[in-house]
Amino acid sequence: MDPELLSMVPRPVCAILLLFPVTEKYETFRTEEENKIKAEGQEVKPTVYFMKQTISNACGTIGLIHAIANNRDKITFEADSSLKKFLDDSVHMNPEERAKFLETYEAIRVTHESSAHEGQTESSSSLLPSPSSPQLQYFSHCKMKASSLRRSASLTLVRCDNVAPVKATSPPVCLQRWRPTIPLSAIGLHCVAPSIDEKVDLHFIALVNVGGILYELDGRKPFPINHGQSSDDTFLEDAIEVCKKFMERDPDELRFNAIALSTA
Repeated sequence: MDPELLSMVPRPVCAILLLFPVTEKYETFRTEEENKIKAEGQEVKPTVYFMKQTISNACGTIGLIHAIANNRDKITFEADSSLKKFLDDSVHMNPEERAKFLETYEAIRVTHESSAHEGQTESSSSLLPSPSSPQLQYFSHCKMKASSLRRSASLTLVRCDNVAPVKATSPPVCLQRWRPTIPLSAIGLHCVAPSIDEKVDLHFIALVNVGGILYELDGRKPFPINHGQSSDDTFLEDAIEVCKKFMERDPDELRFNAIALSTA
C-alpha cells in the first residue's frame, strides 16, 4: 500500500474490495459507529445502491454487487446478463427488499450455493459484465490462511487484460471464483470456497465513489458509511486510508487484503 506501488495501478479505480477479520474489537467499533451515526446523522446520496446481506457466507457476492451496481456507467453488460437484469429489477427497492430479492433470484443464488458446496465452480457468463470496457473479474467469498500472511497487507489489482498483485510479497489468498479467465494460482491465489454453513470470521466490504463521496458498503450494517469527499483521481488513495484504519483498529491481526477493480 505504499504510494510508489499505488502509482502502478491504472486509473480510474472503480472500487476497492476489502477483506478483513471480524474480531471483538471490530464488533465493538461497529456498534459504536452505528450508534454515533444514528445520533448525529450523515449524508447518503439517494443514488447509492446498497443492499443488506441475508445469505450466509455471501459477503464477497454482495461486495461485487455493490461494486458493479455503483459503477454501471463504466460497465458494458452482455445482452442476456442476469446480473444486469437483477440490478435493473432491484434499482428502486430498499436494501432489505434487495436482500430478499437476491435470496429468490435463481441465476445468482443457485450459482453462489453450488460454488460454496463444490468449492470451485464456473458460472454462466451471463452473470458478468461484457469483456468490453471495462471488464471486472467476478469473485465470490474469500478465505485466508493467517499463517501465510504478512502484516503489510497487499493490494491485488483486477483489470481487463491482466490480473497481477501490485506487491511482490502478496500473501496467498484462497479465492472462490465464479468465472475463471486467468489461472490465479500463477499469482499466488488459490480457489477454495467455504461451505454455506461454515463459520467464517473474515468479511468482504466494498468501497466506492458515488457523486464525489467515498462510501463503505457492508451488508451487515444498516446503512452505507460516508467516509468523506473523494474523486476519480484520488479515490484509490482515499480508499486505502480507510483500509488502514481497519488495520489500525486491530494491530495484532494479519488477515487483511484489498482488491482493486480498475479499468484496463
